[in-house]
Amino acid sequence: MRIRFWSGMAVLVVALGLAGCGGDMVGTMMKDPQMQGKIMDMITSNSAMAGSMVDKLMGDEATKKMIMDKVTGNTELMQSVVGKIASDPAMVENVLNMAVKDPAMKAKIMDWVKTASKPS
Repeated sequence: MRIRFWSGMAVLVVALGLAGCGGDMVGTMMKDPQMQGKIMDMITSNSAMAGSMVDKLMGDEATKKMIMDKVTGNTELMQSVVGKIASDPAMVENVLNMAVKDPAMKAKIMDWVKTASKPS
């Protein structure tokens, strides 16, 4: 893994060096799908760097919305998120507190509670 990381760093340094010689390094990288792939592979192969990238992406509202749309649009990932929430009482409480702020959703939740509390 360490070799893979340093190989990725070497690719990045060379790419930045070559791009710097030509002027607009970001423009050069944005036009080269192979370079984009190598940079993304390098980031995703290093969990600390990937975590930092997620933090950076979450700093912008438009990007945060795009990430949320992608997560909620992915059935498998969404099931994992819901499972994590369902297994943590504090998270469930937060979801319910947020849900009851909407009158229609509050009525629905109250109906569920009434149905669940009826003897079988």
